Amino acid sequence: MDHRTETFFDYRNLLFSIAYNMLGSVKDAEDIVQDTYLKWMEVQSDDVRNRKAYLVKIATNKCINYLNSARVKREKYIGVWLPEPLLNYDPDKSRVGIESYHALSFGILVLLEKLTPRERAIFLLKEIFAYDYSELAVIFDKTEDNCRQIFRRAKANLGKDTRRFKVDIKVHEKMLNNFLRAISDGSLDGLIELLKEDIVFFGDGGGRAIAINDQRLTAALKPVHGKENVSRMLLRTVPKLYLLPDYHQEVIIANGLPSVISYSGSTPVGLVSIEHDGEHISNIYVQTNLEKLRQFTKK
Repeated sequence: MDHRTETFFDYRNLLFSIAYNMLGSVKDAEDIVQDTYLKWMEVQSDDVRNRKAYLVKIATNKCINYLNSARVKREKYIGVWLPEPLLNYDPDKSRVGIESYHALSFGILVLLEKLTPRERAIFLLKEIFAYDYSELAVIFDKTEDNCRQIFRRAKANLGKDTRRFKVDIKVHEKMLNNFLRAISDGSLDGLIELLKEDIVFFGDGGGRAIAINDQRLTAALKPVHGKENVSRMLLRTVPKLYLLPDYHQEVIIANGLPSVISYSGSTPVGLVSIEHDGEHISNIYVQTNLEKLRQFTKK
């Protein structure tokens, strides 16, 4: 392995993490990392003073370009678009590298959709990866003041929602278990009690349907609002999944938080993640697009 490849592998996990949190897609993030490697191999690396910053700059700019070109594609997406879940991603178990990856929760990734691609990049690097303004200035070819202004604008666009970055894992797991128990018991009152008045349910099916006996189960094309609407929809649809062959559920860690994944045999059919305020569930995210669940298929 030559020194250029070795340098790249030192930072590959970091590059994947940045790309995934920018794009919300495992495959696209892997493609960005591969493209970054190919670009890096064309560079006379001995002339590069800060190799980490240079690699991050390549990957980040590729993500920004991708998001700008993907905007039209997302506008044509059937129904609600949610990120692809990430489970224990390790691109190379034999080489941990200098940086480890960090995957933001579904709720935060959805929240970041409010930002422009450049705002998203600067916010992520500053808030999540702890880059200072001098480093950002090098990566984005801007002054430190410019980067500071973009970061402030991004934070202002997110508003009070930035509080959602702080999560107590034990409380989260307890809320998830209570949620699963209420659905399993078929308790409308119990479920309503768990949900915030203004809860929002987001379901991403990618326009696909799950065939159950003679019925076809599809995700709602728009978010569902309000605890009574969400409760009734869940209690109406979830029991239908129990009719799938060899249906079972597992609690896993996806995007850093306990989530529940449903299987029919070895095939994943849905992944549920929640957000809460410590007392009530505020958002529910359900991913049933099988293309985005392919990495969870059991071998």
